Amino acid sequence: MLSNSGDPQEQNWQNFCANHLRDWYGIWTRYSAQGEVIESFQSLRSLKLNQEQTGIDQTNRYTYADGRIEEKNWQSTKQSKNLSDGIVHPKTSLMRSLYFEQGAAAWVTNQLKLGDFFHSGELFFRYENLRHSVGAVYDESGGLLRITSIREDSLNFPSKYWSKQLELLPKRNISGKWQGISVTMTSDLKVSLPVPIKQRSFCEENETFFLPDGIFLNCPKKVNIGNHFTIIANWLITSSHLQQLILKYNLKGEFSTLTLEIFNRSE
Repeated sequence: MLSNSGDPQEQNWQNFCANHLRDWYGIWTRYSAQGEVIESFQSLRSLKLNQEQTGIDQTNRYTYADGRIEEKNWQSTKQSKNLSDGIVHPKTSLMRSLYFEQGAAAWVTNQLKLGDFFHSGELFFRYENLRHSVGAVYDESGGLLRITSIREDSLNFPSKYWSKQLELLPKRNISGKWQGISVTMTSDLKVSLPVPIKQRSFCEENETFFLPDGIFLNCPKKVNIGNHFTIIANWLITSSHLQQLILKYNLKGEFSTLTLEIFNRSE
């Protein structure tokens, strides 16, 4: 199912617990705004319900190319972190996490503030035991600084699914007839009824990065208050199945909507 039901705040928390509480073994790869590989390293993101079942214990462990290991730990209680506009990020009160029943999700920044680095969001795809997230970071002037791709597997490391490819790929051809279903979540966590669609979204004015393993990110080269902007991520899971997430910010630089679209190729 794609749409939530009942209380949006409670449903958001339940969607998070149902789809993301496990050990995620991954590879992070960061790219410059020009698409060059900056760094790549191993990760483990472990999310578990605490003993009291009142919140989440999270451990992130990063293993870098030089052998250095870094570990970070957070606790997020349901009472203090599960709000009407999403779950508060364990590191910053400026970000919220939103979860669809299907498993797709996003971390979003509530408000763009000029003069500060802007993490536009981390868009999560979920399919069986795999998870992939991608996001963009902008500098103090609103210019694209870097993008990050995180390929994760909850069963194996190294993953049997993800390739070892790091460099960006040439433009992909995914032409053909596609049919899909779309649902949209607003900033108060309300989810629309599913609607049928036949065309994927794309912003011509954005920069498009074609990442390994069927991932591509379409994001602005520059963000500013006074200009609405859209960030789009796609995962071509198989030749006939594609997921798309669309993150929108309004003219005030405020998070507006998150849309999940699931497509199947009809021919």
